Amino acid sequence: MNQSTFNSIFPIKIQDLLSAIMVKKQISFDEALEHLYSSALYSALSDEETKLWHLSSEKLVEMLEEEKRTNLLVYPDFV
Repeated sequence: MNQSTFNSIFPIKIQDLLSAIMVKKQISFDEALEHLYSSALYSALSDEETKLWHLSSEKLVEMLEEEKRTNLLVYPDFV
């Protein structure tokens, strides 16, 4: 995927992910932003080459929670 296409898709993916975080954790939009933006997952997700944007929001929330629990970002085997 070229960078222009990724830049078009990325904000949509982030919005969906933020919605999933808000529902899962029962937190506000601002809290979800802080929760996501302070993670290694967000940094990795913003890099198209990691292909994490292919994953569902549910899987990304699972990865985020694991990262917050262990301080390690674990990539699934299938990425």
